[in-house]
Amino acid sequence: MPQYELNLRDYLRIFRKRRLIILLTFFTVAIASIFFLFNQPIEYQASATIKIEERKTIAGLLTEWIVYNPGDVMESETKVIKGYPVMKGVALKLGKISEQSSLEEINNVISGLQGKVETERISTTNMIRISVKSESARDAMELANTIVEIYKEENLKGKAEQARHAREFIEEQLSSLENRLKITEEQLRKFGEGVQNIRLAEPIQQKLVELEFQLAEMLQKYTEKHPKVIQLKNQIRDMESDIKGFSGQELEYARLNREADVNKKLYAMLKEKLEEARITEAQKVSDVSLVNPAVMPSAPLAGNRLAKLFIGGFLGLILGVSLAFISETLDTSIGTIEDVESVIKLPVLGVIPSFESDGKNGKELFARIKDAFWPKEKTDEEEKYVRLIAHYQPRSPITESYRNIHTNLKLEASKKTIMVTSSNPQEGKSSVVCNLGIVMAQVGLRTLLVSTDLRRPILSKTFGIKKEPGLHELLMGLVKLEEVLNNITDIMLGEMSFEDVRKTPGIENIWILPSGNLPGNPVELLESKAMETLIQTLKQQFDVIIFDMPPVLPVTDASILAPKMDCTVIVYEIGRTGREALMRTKIQLESAGAKIAGVVLNHTKAQTEAISNYPYYHYKYKYYGREEKEKGQKV
Repeated sequence: MPQYELNLRDYLRIFRKRRLIILLTFFTVAIASIFFLFNQPIEYQASATIKIEERKTIAGLLTEWIVYNPGDVMESETKVIKGYPVMKGVALKLGKISEQSSLEEINNVISGLQGKVETERISTTNMIRISVKSESARDAMELANTIVEIYKEENLKGKAEQARHAREFIEEQLSSLENRLKITEEQLRKFGEGVQNIRLAEPIQQKLVELEFQLAEMLQKYTEKHPKVIQLKNQIRDMESDIKGFSGQELEYARLNREADVNKKLYAMLKEKLEEARITEAQKVSDVSLVNPAVMPSAPLAGNRLAKLFIGGFLGLILGVSLAFISETLDTSIGTIEDVESVIKLPVLGVIPSFESDGKNGKELFARIKDAFWPKEKTDEEEKYVRLIAHYQPRSPITESYRNIHTNLKLEASKKTIMVTSSNPQEGKSSVVCNLGIVMAQVGLRTLLVSTDLRRPILSKTFGIKKEPGLHELLMGLVKLEEVLNNITDIMLGEMSFEDVRKTPGIENIWILPSGNLPGNPVELLESKAMETLIQTLKQQFDVIIFDMPPVLPVTDASILAPKMDCTVIVYEIGRTGREALMRTKIQLESAGAKIAGVVLNHTKAQTEAISNYPYYHYKYKYYGREEKEKGQKV
């Protein structure tokens, strides 16, 4: 299309021209949306809310303050709820699997359950919402509540497991400490019986005992390399160096005595810890509490189908409009009368409306879409009626468009011969020839229609006369001119009845020169001197001679005869032929010396804002070399 700014009228033109694309895309997407939505299984959603309270001791808080933990506890718990252990417990609880189920079956069931569950933390609280989707409202409710139940059990089981490990550790420590205490006490008993008058500085001994106890207590919480442990060991080492002056027996006795006192205090402390661990293990208080249980949903999630359908239709409309503009961009044909005149620099002699436009306006939308994509073949009678519309309907808008072309041609004594051609086949040039000849005959002009399409003639079949003898025999000198000219008498003796002939006045002013037998090489006949002589002879006998020529681009016939004509008319059908073909036709004719009078826009809808596209009939390009026309094609 020409490069210019699109205005509102251009947009409206594109919408009207491509309305079938828009509507078809809209209905396709809408129907696909309906099919998709109503084939989706109905789902129900149930939600339960739980609260997680993490109970900690003072020692635990100090440990958490010292040790950095980068994880978010609440977010971690949302993943734990959907984890393998919880989902397996849910599957067992609901009877979806058993202990005898295979590993593959268990994994499949758990994966299916995980796909139905969504967990999310509620804002910045310590609460988690568990949402479950299922095809059954009861199943959704039961699944959500079962997940809460199993998660609480897993939480209690985890706490009990930690308490059990702590108890077992303390019991092991107590057993070991008890053995060491017995050994120390036994050594002290034996040592005291064999040694008399052991004297030891009581303050130093007491201090060492306290330091040894502190060291043992610290080692319960810290490692050997902790600064406090190292400092305490240094103090013990200094005090032990202070008592080097004591005798070996005194030192050994003091050491055993200190060790016994330390072990007694550690034993008492561990016994206390053991009781605390047993109490913790016996507790059945979970950190998880139920805030809102899941209830049976009253309606499925598909309640918003109408909104989704509306969105689908809206997207279909947007896609249709986009495809319409893409199609308009890719369309190489010329869209408006102004475009035709500006692109090829030739005047538009007239616009011939579509014969089917009035009938299609009354059709239903789906029938029009069907006709556009699966057109109904025309019969020979229908084709003949279209080519003679000016005869059968002399007052129709289509006939008036031919009269307008006659007026715009501005015929005079020096402009008698008119060649009608087109760029490609099936653009309606023969219809223009027949109807233009009829309207000229109706105003009293002696009009001759010459079938110079020696490859696929159509005039004889249209008027119902014999095609032989004709132009071929005349140029070969086999017959005389009077023998090949057909007038109203020949038409009445042909296939047209008397009633058809007398419908409109002026038919007696028309003559037809058929093609005759099809020659092997039409170019030689058109280039012959006999053709030039015939043209001059016909000018003397008739007011107007219209030559029906083959298309310009497929064959060279029109380019040969064009210089011998007073004017040439190009028939162009929008939507069938691109602008490049039309431009090439003009250049080829002008190069041959043709006097191009203008362009006739055939089979279009004349509108003030544009010329709409025409859903034309499909055709085959095996156009030449055949005498008879296939059904469903127009000429």
